[in-house]
Amino acid sequence: MSDSLLQSETVRPEARAGLESVPAPELGSFSPPSQTPLSAHGLTKVWGSKPGNRVIDGLELTLEAGTLTWIGGSNGVGKTTMLRVLAGLIGPTEGNVHMFGLHPERDRRAYQQRLSFLPATSTGLHARLTVRRQLDYTARIGFVPRERRPAMVEESIKRFSLLELAEHRVDRLSMGQRQRVRLAMTFIKEPDLVLLDEPRNSLDGEGAAMLVAAVHEVVGRGGAVLWCSPLGESLGMRFDRKMVLEHGKLKSH
Repeated sequence: MSDSLLQSETVRPEARAGLESVPAPELGSFSPPSQTPLSAHGLTKVWGSKPGNRVIDGLELTLEAGTLTWIGGSNGVGKTTMLRVLAGLIGPTEGNVHMFGLHPERDRRAYQQRLSFLPATSTGLHARLTVRRQLDYTARIGFVPRERRPAMVEESIKRFSLLELAEHRVDRLSMGQRQRVRLAMTFIKEPDLVLLDEPRNSLDGEGAAMLVAAVHEVVGRGGAVLWCSPLGESLGMRFDRKMVLEHGKLKSH
């Protein structure tokens, strides 16, 4: 494993450099209610110049406050691309996405402050950092006020049972331990909207229970969580809404 930066998952302005992006389309007349955690209207993403490369195609999605939504789909169907567009990491070819009335380009900083995104791949970890320093770094680039960072780091360490690992370097952790660190990174800034891409990867039963508890906490205080995973995965929890992504569109499940 490389001792350098493994990759960065944090949704922030600095992370956008080098990522493929398309200028945000005109906002038009669509203006979602400011209390709605997420509204996507006519969302389309085309890779390249061929019309057949529509990974998402006129997608419509609304996440209400205090809800947990599941979207499933086979591998390669476009779940990750959809999440990256919703997170503001890449721009849509057509359509609009808003979070609590905020636009990912026009209101970039406020958008990033209220959002957390957990990609499916093991990214976002700095190999040479200890767990505690990794969490502090994540809080800093996630716009957590300096005076609040120490307490939030310690709370996250306890919440995901990382106390014995807090001074260990990230590259010396097991895959399951790294996934717990990534969960702590995702929830450390108390986000109002959480996007999860296959969040149970590498987690044991205890880690999965911590994930579920963190999800319920966000939903319980009026936020929203979008959980994406492959079809056939044993979910073992109750969702307010279930959908499947097929041919770039969402269908009820």
